[in-house]
Amino acid sequence: MNKDLYSILGVDEKASQEELKKSYRKLAKKYHPDANPGDKKAEERFKEISEAYDILSSKEKREQYDQMRRGGGDFSWGEAGGKGGSPFGEGGLADILRSMFGGGGGGFGQRRTSRPTVVVSVPFKTAALGGTVRANLEVPSTCPVCMGAGGSGKESCSQCGGSGRVQRGQMVMPCPACGGSGSTFKDVCSRCHGTGEVISSEAVNLNIPAGSDDGSVLRLATPSRKTVMVKLRIKPDSFFRRDGRNIHCTVKISVPQAVLGAKLKIRTLDGKIVLKIHPGTQPETILRIPGKGVPYRGTKGDQLVHVEVTVPKSLSEEEKVLWEKLSGKKA
Repeated sequence: MNKDLYSILGVDEKASQEELKKSYRKLAKKYHPDANPGDKKAEERFKEISEAYDILSSKEKREQYDQMRRGGGDFSWGEAGGKGGSPFGEGGLADILRSMFGGGGGGFGQRRTSRPTVVVSVPFKTAALGGTVRANLEVPSTCPVCMGAGGSGKESCSQCGGSGRVQRGQMVMPCPACGGSGSTFKDVCSRCHGTGEVISSEAVNLNIPAGSDDGSVLRLATPSRKTVMVKLRIKPDSFFRRDGRNIHCTVKISVPQAVLGAKLKIRTLDGKIVLKIHPGTQPETILRIPGKGVPYRGTKGDQLVHVEVTVPKSLSEEEKVLWEKLSGKKA
């Protein structure tokens, strides 16, 4: 299977940031683990999409990646290199991307040079108003076997000749075998495979700032004193939709309610309120509730209520007679 990051997101290489974001949100919603419980393929696809967007949404990373593509890099992964179709598997583009943008150590003696990033799902309301989320994070910690050394018998890296750099097309980048250190180990630690770190699970309380967006990144110091970058994935809500600082929702009313007016209880982020439907309300009317949106710098956005008038698909004989009278038609 041959793919690059643009193919993963289903966009052209000239796609704007808005187009990238739109495609990413559509795919992320489709393959999100919460929408596909127990589906490992969907989970791998979600990770693949997230990793691709993480690079292409960054101007600096995207420019580096585009330079590498023009330099004729190998864009094969899946069966040929990598597990589960992830672009961050072993070999080819995988090693190059790992060297450029960080990630787990694959080669003997390769050290981690960037802070790990983990993805945490956050409820819609918590992201909007702020709050605390309890999460178990897979974070790196010092290997207890080699005490962080990675191995013994340090020697010059055979792939880069000890320089720590290799050339790919027109680009010079850190050697994927040694992670840019220029050296590997004769005897690699069997526990950490030369990285000096192992992955452990730590339970933490994440403080989610009010107004957090999907894709927002938080810097977190874990109990083991490791710094982790936490990327937020906002769970979709069955009622609310977010547009910047405003919240949108849709309520359905009957024809009599639209004609005569009504009072409805509806949800807001702060709880339920009574919404007044004025007599003569037309279909597709949008009612604005000030200050019921997302907080931002001491102020709040609004909640926009889209009114949908529902027309009955079938009528009883008695109802039919009443509608005929209203229409002026003789029964």
